[in-house]
Amino acid sequence: MLFTTINQRWREVACSSPLLWTRIHIKINVTADLLQAAQPTVKWKRLQHKGEAISRWFERSAKCKVYVSFEIVNYGLESVSFFLRNKTFDELMLPMLDSICTYSKQWERLKLHKIDEPYRSRILSIPTEDLPRLTHLSFKGYAATIYPLSSFKSFITLKESGAIRAPSLSSLRLEALSPQDRLQDLPLSNWANLQELEFSGGYDSDRDPYMGMASAETLLRRCQNLVSLSLTIREGGPPLAHPSEDIVLPRLKSLNLQESCGDPQGDPFLTPFLSLLKLPALTQLVTMAGVQPGRNQEASLMTLIKANESTFSKTLTKVEFEYNYLNEDELKGCLKLLPAATHITMTASSMYPYREMESIYSHPPHFAVFWNLFELAPSPIDPKNEELGVTCLLPKLEHFYFSLAREEEFEDDELVDFVEKRIKYAGFPYNEIGESVVKLKYVYGGFVSQQKIDVYEELEKRGVNLDEVKIEVDYELECQCSSI
Repeated sequence: MLFTTINQRWREVACSSPLLWTRIHIKINVTADLLQAAQPTVKWKRLQHKGEAISRWFERSAKCKVYVSFEIVNYGLESVSFFLRNKTFDELMLPMLDSICTYSKQWERLKLHKIDEPYRSRILSIPTEDLPRLTHLSFKGYAATIYPLSSFKSFITLKESGAIRAPSLSSLRLEALSPQDRLQDLPLSNWANLQELEFSGGYDSDRDPYMGMASAETLLRRCQNLVSLSLTIREGGPPLAHPSEDIVLPRLKSLNLQESCGDPQGDPFLTPFLSLLKLPALTQLVTMAGVQPGRNQEASLMTLIKANESTFSKTLTKVEFEYNYLNEDELKGCLKLLPAATHITMTASSMYPYREMESIYSHPPHFAVFWNLFELAPSPIDPKNEELGVTCLLPKLEHFYFSLAREEEFEDDELVDFVEKRIKYAGFPYNEIGESVVKLKYVYGGFVSQQKIDVYEELEKRGVNLDEVKIEVDYELECQCSSI
């Protein structure tokens, strides 16, 4: 809209350029002062003008595909009488939405994250045939404020909507669904058409569990063309059928997987499901654990990597995980199985104290302790003849982000040694076919301990060339685990 206010010429050009009008965020606060003594106030008239401006926006898009997001919230209407609320809804808001919804055949992307009733139901009531171009739907089960209305006898769920049945739907982002809108039961016209699926937060009810492994298996077998997947799986529900065939997702490039459970002291539970996943094209992996390392049960991350070892060693370039949810051997094994990784993010989450205290006194401890960076720094095969090459974990590492769990783990002087060797041996061969160690470009270090040295200053003293290398360091972070 800014271009239309500069001068007449700019206005003419802007209004005749449809691509300038293909993205709109509709934000409306419905307040108690829209009416006074049952008569429209100045705010009522302003809102009417806003509705007319929104309609002009769609007209100027000239039937181009449009990205529409809604944020419509009721404020303070509990102090307003039933009669005045209905007058506001029936005579102002719903006619405005009716006008907006006439342009739904242009909508390509629709975002409904914070929208109260009855406005949400009005949008969800758009028939499927009026959403022929809709490819992206983002929906959050926002706890909408609900008032008794004469015009709405019942409200519409996502499952009943036209949007969820849109024939071209390829991207679905869902959060905090109600029990009536269970993900695996949604009536998509073509699950195989989905390329992007994001489900987080679980259902907005204590009565209905999050998605379990059996439901996740059923869901993914329908979605063979996914390119990006973000999923939260909770312990519980029916077990997987045995034996089960592999779940092959041949196009999946990005996976964000979160465990969720009621008992963090239990053993990892996702291993049966993850052992079935075959992801030959995966390049990016993010995992968040909800279960601390057990004595006998393998961590979920390790199960997934081992099940795809032959392909991940070539394709997986970006990995993010919580290292203290692995045990000591698993952490080392994990890094050895990621030779193609260019970006590694290792963080630490707070652990359940009883399991952790039990683990501290076991040998080795059930959780990983990041003692040093020695194994991640290249070292010459023959110190007397460095030209022969080096041995090195993560030889293609460019971006390294770590945040430590406890004070006793390594400190900033060891970070200096690591950076120095990574830069010194960049370009040196590390295997029989002559592939070279890649130069480090970025490091972030988060320490629980206090600062001992200035990392940049120490590296410069040692004559390390830091051109095109960025280093960030934080100290005295909150301890995530007990001291050892």
